[in-house]
Amino acid sequence: MLAGCLGDENGDGDDGTEPANGDDFPTDSLTWMIPWGEGGGTDTYARQMAPHMEEPLGQSIEIDNREGAGSMLGSEWLVQQDSDGYTFGTVNPPGWSFTWRAQEVDGWHPDDLEPIAHSGIFGYTLIVNDQYDIESFDELRDAYADGEISGFGYQGAGSDSHLTTLILQEEYGLEYDTAVPYDGGGPTMEAVISDEVAAGFATNTSAVAAEESGEASAVVNLMDIDLDDVFPGIDPITDYGDSLAWITEFYQVQVAPPDTPADVRETLSDAVRHACEHEDTQEWSEETGNIVEYGDMDDAADQYVGSVDEIEQQVDDVIGGFDEFQEMVEAED
Repeated sequence: MLAGCLGDENGDGDDGTEPANGDDFPTDSLTWMIPWGEGGGTDTYARQMAPHMEEPLGQSIEIDNREGAGSMLGSEWLVQQDSDGYTFGTVNPPGWSFTWRAQEVDGWHPDDLEPIAHSGIFGYTLIVNDQYDIESFDELRDAYADGEISGFGYQGAGSDSHLTTLILQEEYGLEYDTAVPYDGGGPTMEAVISDEVAAGFATNTSAVAAEESGEASAVVNLMDIDLDDVFPGIDPITDYGDSLAWITEFYQVQVAPPDTPADVRETLSDAVRHACEHEDTQEWSEETGNIVEYGDMDDAADQYVGSVDEIEQQVDDVIGGFDEFQEMVEAED
C-alpha cells in the first residue's frame, strides 16, 4: 500500500547522503505535519509552539496541514517520509488509535511511528450557534427534539467523534436530525459559526476561537477535565450519564517516521520541552485553559504504543466492539 520512502537498510538517505545525527541536526528547515485542517485544536497547539521550537533548533518550522479521513491521510503520509528527522507530526491518541482501528487501515500500524514527545492534553466540547440561545445539554436535546434546530457536525467519518456522536444519540438522547462529518475542528467550528449546522464538536482549544467570533459558544464539556475557568458554567456531560473521557480526551503526541534515529528525536524532544516551558506558551495556557504538559520520548511512547489494543477493549466494554460500531454507522445511513 505504501511506497518505500524510508531510505535503505543502512539508514542512508535516498540521494546517498549520510543520515542526520544529533550532533549536526538540524541544518535545514523542518516540516511539522498536522493531520487536521487549520483552526482546530491540534493546529492551534502547533502554531503556538512552533516559533519557540525554532529558537533552540536554529531553523524554521513549516506547519503542513494534511487533513482527511479523520487524521489518517496525514498519518499515512508521515509514515512514508524520510527518517532523517526533518519531517515530524502530531497525533492524538487514543482518538487517533480508534480511527485507525475503525477504518481498518492497511499497510501501517500506529506503533510504527517513532516517539518524540507529548506537549499537552485536550478534548471535546459541544459548540452551538449563538442565535439559538442554548446554554445546556438539556436545552440542546430539547431543541433537536422540537425541530427548532437542524444539523449536527462531527470531526470525520469513522473517527472518535463519530462514535461519540452515535453514543450521544443512543445513550444521552441527542436526537439530531442530520449528522455531518467535517475534516477536523476548524471546519466543524466554521460550519457552526455560519449556521450550516446548528451545533457540533469542537476541541476545547478551538472552542475558544468559536467564542471569540461572537457567533458560537461552548455549552457542553465532554471531558472530565474542569473547563470552568475558560468557559464559566459550561454544562458537564457527566451530569447526564457516564464519563466519556476514554474517547473524548487525548494527548498531543509528536512522532517521527519509522527508523528516525533516537539522537535526532532527542533533539526535537528538547525543542518541544523548550516550547512548552517558554513564558509565552505558559501565558497562552493560562489565558486559554489549554493544558500544556511536556513528556519525553518514553512518555510519548506510553501514550500510543499498544493503544490500539486498549481502545479495542474500551469499545468492547462500552458498545460491544468495533463490529457493533460499524453496524451503528450502517444503521445511520
